[in-house]
Amino acid sequence: MAAGDEGRQDDGHEEAHPRSVAVFGRAPCPTAVPPGYSGPALEAVMSPTLWIVLLSCTGSPSDDTGGAVGDSGDGGAGEALCDDGLRKREFQQAVQDDSLLAVAANTTIPTLAGDYILQDHWDGCDVMLFINDEPPQARSSDWGTALWERDVADLFARAPANTIFFFGSDHADAADREASLSMLQAEVVDAFRDMSDEERAWWEPRIHYVDGRFRDVYGWVGDVIRSPGWGAVLDRTQHIRYIGSYADVDRYSSSAGWFEPNLSMAANEAIYANYLAALAQHREDDGATVVTLWDRELISDTNWSGTRGRTTVQLPDADTMAGFDTLELDLTMHCNGAGEYGTCPPWDYLVYLYLCDEGQTEGCSTEFGRWITTYHRQAEWIHDVSDLLPLIAGGGTRTFEFYTTQEYEISLSLRLSNQGRDTRPVQTHFLFSGGAFDADYNDAYEPIEVEIPATARKVELATVISGHGQVSPGNCAEFCPTEHHFYVNGTDNVRVLDNAGTETGCMDMVDQGVVPNQYGTWWYGRSGWCPGWLVPMVVMDITDQVTPGATATFDYEGFRDGQPYESSGASIVLSSFLTIRQ
Repeated sequence: MAAGDEGRQDDGHEEAHPRSVAVFGRAPCPTAVPPGYSGPALEAVMSPTLWIVLLSCTGSPSDDTGGAVGDSGDGGAGEALCDDGLRKREFQQAVQDDSLLAVAANTTIPTLAGDYILQDHWDGCDVMLFINDEPPQARSSDWGTALWERDVADLFARAPANTIFFFGSDHADAADREASLSMLQAEVVDAFRDMSDEERAWWEPRIHYVDGRFRDVYGWVGDVIRSPGWGAVLDRTQHIRYIGSYADVDRYSSSAGWFEPNLSMAANEAIYANYLAALAQHREDDGATVVTLWDRELISDTNWSGTRGRTTVQLPDADTMAGFDTLELDLTMHCNGAGEYGTCPPWDYLVYLYLCDEGQTEGCSTEFGRWITTYHRQAEWIHDVSDLLPLIAGGGTRTFEFYTTQEYEISLSLRLSNQGRDTRPVQTHFLFSGGAFDADYNDAYEPIEVEIPATARKVELATVISGHGQVSPGNCAEFCPTEHHFYVNGTDNVRVLDNAGTETGCMDMVDQGVVPNQYGTWWYGRSGWCPGWLVPMVVMDITDQVTPGATATFDYEGFRDGQPYESSGASIVLSSFLTIRQ
């Protein structure tokens, strides 16, 4: 297996993983591991997905060879590392600024245990959550239950071990603040009763109670609590982020027409912060040649007229392009304003990057990337689309288009690099697209023949699939599992989009880059996609199904429950490619 190809699967079935997000060659451990912190207690702290990824990393939960969070690990090159293998971040000096994504300045937080000076406690590995008792997204007056009244044990069970908590009351009256903190402290004591001694010893020094009114804390901490008031995240690169919605998929209120809050949803923010830390280090370490397509440029098509953003860039020359084996898309969707809820667009819509044919002036049709927007939050992703590298192998001047209905400030770049894979893509052939998913869906497809070069060392099938529409039966194709059969010389390679319709299928993928705590029904699994995520390119190795120097025949069918879908109104958005590697 080539370096950087760990996300591939060689059997041609759905278990093939998308080369995307946290899988940058070797998957980084997504959470810090406390020393001596093992057994069921640690499993409770991490989601199943995080646990699996952790076990694939160097060391194990009971391995004390690595440094504890806050200790200097041995990076092999004099670097200080966190327990998840990511670099420790030095504290940056900054001016007081409470804006979203600002670098946090040093400040002193008065706690019941004494002053907490941020710079003195900074270790470059932790994520800090600042949780207030009456945030506007979870006021007790709206729900009849205080945010801190329940779910405290679940919060500690779900939070990554490198989380630090600051709980503060923002009541104006001192007696009300004392009552609120006392209620929370009682819940914490109850949570500790069910922990092992090791767990309790780990979490106790990581829980801080703000002394005084939360908004009166000096600097950015108090300012963020005052407005917008959502609560804050200080991520591992020292940037200020907001806590999103606390809505719990299991707590629908028919009287409110929405979902009641759950304090433990804040843990998703810490999980996501660890994903962002891995993303930041990848940008620093991959040695990529970066070609910027757009840099915080406003793009939208609010009138649904088909208007696209368009840019022409200069790629490296063909000889330089021949030295790259990896192509990644790095997209950040900034909201046009200072906040998230009320500023960021509200809906989970498709957005696309298109590559124009050389000399093409409009209507570019080659899909180069696909994403789904969030409900009211900013987002960023990197994902691997190396199988499309041959489409730009000639280098030089190329034109791209970007489509989004809702208005965003788009920052999008190509990351070209050599990751030392044992092959590189040299030819890409488009195969099949999607369409209306109905009784006639499969009638549109005819076999396609492609000559496989005699020099081919590896042959791959790359697919990008997402299902849309909410049609009965099955709520298809957004929420119904569908099966997609790609036949190569008669051999069936199947992708089953079985995450569709699951209750927490998208929430379970926060560690892979799904934006957490969106202000909408973001938790539910969809058909090949999630709100606030990339639509992944899934690559299957089909080398054993073709013969170099001979013609290969490809065909495709799509079904629900093994049969054509009989209703109308659903759709499958599909791009599929054959890639030759040498």
